[in-house]
Amino acid sequence: MNIRKRLFYDIEVSYFIVSAWRLGYKLSIHPHQVIKYPQIICVCWKWEGEDKVHSLTWDDEQSDINLIKTFVEELNKANQIVAHNGDRYDLKWLRTRAIDNEIFMKPRYETIDILKIAKAQFNFASNKLDELGKFLKIGKKIETDYELWDQVCQHKSQEALDKMVEYCKQDVVLLEKVYNKLRPYSKHNFNYGKLYGDDNWSCPECGNLKVGVTKTYTTSMGVRRYYLMCKINKCMTHYPVSNKTYLAMMRWRVENNIS
Repeated sequence: MNIRKRLFYDIEVSYFIVSAWRLGYKLSIHPHQVIKYPQIICVCWKWEGEDKVHSLTWDDEQSDINLIKTFVEELNKANQIVAHNGDRYDLKWLRTRAIDNEIFMKPRYETIDILKIAKAQFNFASNKLDELGKFLKIGKKIETDYELWDQVCQHKSQEALDKMVEYCKQDVVLLEKVYNKLRPYSKHNFNYGKLYGDDNWSCPECGNLKVGVTKTYTTSMGVRRYYLMCKINKCMTHYPVSNKTYLAMMRWRVENNIS
């Protein structure tokens, strides 16, 4: 049986500390005014199907170098990494902190961004993770506010840091639940069946060979295509295959007496 190496993760980042002569909403803050750049306070992650949510935090000196080193090793084990707004936020912050600490990260990861899926394929009232969880009736985020970051960053409160980790862990749990709800309605971007050497018509999500045809169509160039769907209830992945792949599947079924 194929084992998917899909990692769900979330990070919490500290804020810029800057010098400014006045307060207000319409201000320009320039790089030379930065006193301290953001660092990653904590990262939480879990592997698909596992119950345990792992976590790492910056050290007592508020340095994230060991956090980055350890978590990048985890990222490199995954076939896919899943986050909410991960392509624009989480992954960019990880790269920024990695290059600052001279820690190598792969130039490309197979990513699934829940925010992109929600925006591209649905019309939710809000695409925030908390609102997606509420709309889908599968959970919500832990409530928090800006003061929590102050307590962690300015006062080095261990109690506040522990609370932030729990907040981050809950985000990861909710992230996986939301992904599992959206996945059957979304296009797959990775083929686990082929990765593990299964036949071309096998389900790209779980490698199952018990699939059925849901639609046949012809492209503008006159090429016939087929849509198949996995018959495992928890999977139900819907995906296209070529006419050549479809004919190979039919030959295999005849050879193995499968109707």
